[in-house]
Amino acid sequence: MHDLTPTLSAVLISIYKPIVFGVLVTAWAWVAGWFDKDLVFYSLQRRLWNTVQLAVAALAFGLWILVPFWIGFVLALVLLVGIFAGYTYYRNGKVPEPARWTFSLADMRQRIQQAQTEHAIKRATVTLYGEKGDPVDVPPVNDPRVPAYTALLNLIDFTLLRGGNQIDLSADGQQCVVSVHVDGVKFPQDNIEGVVGVAMIDFLKECTGLDLSDRRRRQQSKLKVESEENGQHVLDLKFAGSTRGLTLNAFVDRGARQMLTLDQMGLLDSQLAKFRAVLEQDHRAIIVACPSGMGLTTMIYSLVNFHDPYTQSVVTLDEQKSFELEGVNHEIVDGGMAGSALSERLAMHIRADHQVMMVSRLMGSKVARQIAAASGDARFYVGIRQRDTFSALKAWLKAVGDLKRGGEALGAIISQRLVRNLCPVCRVAYKPDPEALRKMNLPPDRVAELYKQTGQVMVRDKPQPCVNCHTVGYRGRVGVFELMVLDEEAKGLIGQGKLDKLRAHLRRHKMLWLQEAALHKVVDGATSVSEVQRALAKDTKG
Repeated sequence: MHDLTPTLSAVLISIYKPIVFGVLVTAWAWVAGWFDKDLVFYSLQRRLWNTVQLAVAALAFGLWILVPFWIGFVLALVLLVGIFAGYTYYRNGKVPEPARWTFSLADMRQRIQQAQTEHAIKRATVTLYGEKGDPVDVPPVNDPRVPAYTALLNLIDFTLLRGGNQIDLSADGQQCVVSVHVDGVKFPQDNIEGVVGVAMIDFLKECTGLDLSDRRRRQQSKLKVESEENGQHVLDLKFAGSTRGLTLNAFVDRGARQMLTLDQMGLLDSQLAKFRAVLEQDHRAIIVACPSGMGLTTMIYSLVNFHDPYTQSVVTLDEQKSFELEGVNHEIVDGGMAGSALSERLAMHIRADHQVMMVSRLMGSKVARQIAAASGDARFYVGIRQRDTFSALKAWLKAVGDLKRGGEALGAIISQRLVRNLCPVCRVAYKPDPEALRKMNLPPDRVAELYKQTGQVMVRDKPQPCVNCHTVGYRGRVGVFELMVLDEEAKGLIGQGKLDKLRAHLRRHKMLWLQEAALHKVVDGATSVSEVQRALAKDTKG
């Protein structure tokens, strides 16, 4: 009779052999339980197959003990796989075709993909709400829309985590180009399959009750989304189509801009003190100038909000009511309105003796002349799309058509850019190169360190993604400003057309160029040199 003692001893004194044995026994027990449930569900020969299962398992594990370990392992594995294959062959002949088990390579890939999809859906932290305010049903796992649904949730989650404000999709038959805008910077994402991109667009149309068959006409809708980590948001969706494919632009919380006070805009202390002195007067025009997307609307409304509408009569003429200011008369102006029509509206408000009037966009010379003529009796805020204060001054003087009158009408011109704030969690300090500081007109002996972005934090000496900015390195934006305050001497120089002498006069009175104001933010650690270079890339002054 064969002595089992050496084999059992070898198993017992080994560390890994009992583990291997236990794992296989546990796996067999789980499969046996799965078989039993399957037999009951399809009313198959439960007693027979359970008996066969137990008999084969007893033989497999018995042989494993009786023969050398690894030979027994192979024999046990062959027997257990064999009973599994035999049961599969038997059940596939008894159950409907959709429920049959298949084990081709393609089928295995499909099962893996299905498992990954199920896992992704379970982990989803974003809920979508349809046109009636009800949560959108999650597509079942075998639904062809599932890849589009999971890709959409991942894209929304990526955007909300980083405080993004816009998602762009452009899909054709081959691929879908995806990008996300975060704090004014475009972040291209990995391209996805064209069919998945088209399905994403169709899914959003279906959620918001739009016509899926209408591919060409421009359509708009809104979609409410809720994130476990980032709360509720509204996406303004704009769909369009052409022979080249479909496009989608999704704007996050477009109608929920944050109203800021003048103190919160980011003006340097010296600039804020000078600007307040001008604002506390009750007349003259103040021009707000900057390129599109750089905060003109927020600034001009914060200036209007500086006034008390219960002691002063305040009116705004804007293409849309970007902010609701209590006590202010908001009047919507058609963006396509001719200058003469706007002029009539403005003349009506001037005759009504309003003390504060805002024109969000200067439209034509007639309007400029009206403002210049009435600026001695009222305060005007005027928006102009120009890159800096001197460009805005030239555009204003050209519109008024009279240097003296145009100069006399002005109290100040303010131009701005938005720069991203360095993430306070993951920014790192470094010692700047003295020569680089000199090129930026910064004193090397007074700037010991600057900061730069990383997007990572060190955890146990290993870099990990920053939980605040999620690898971007920045979070939020702040304004940097070029403020031109015009005293009587400055207005006289404008009236004589001596803009070069005006520049020298302003410098003697400590006016900072845009780049200089931005570098103050760098020295304070609010932003980085590279961010200032990006935001002011098209500016050459200074």
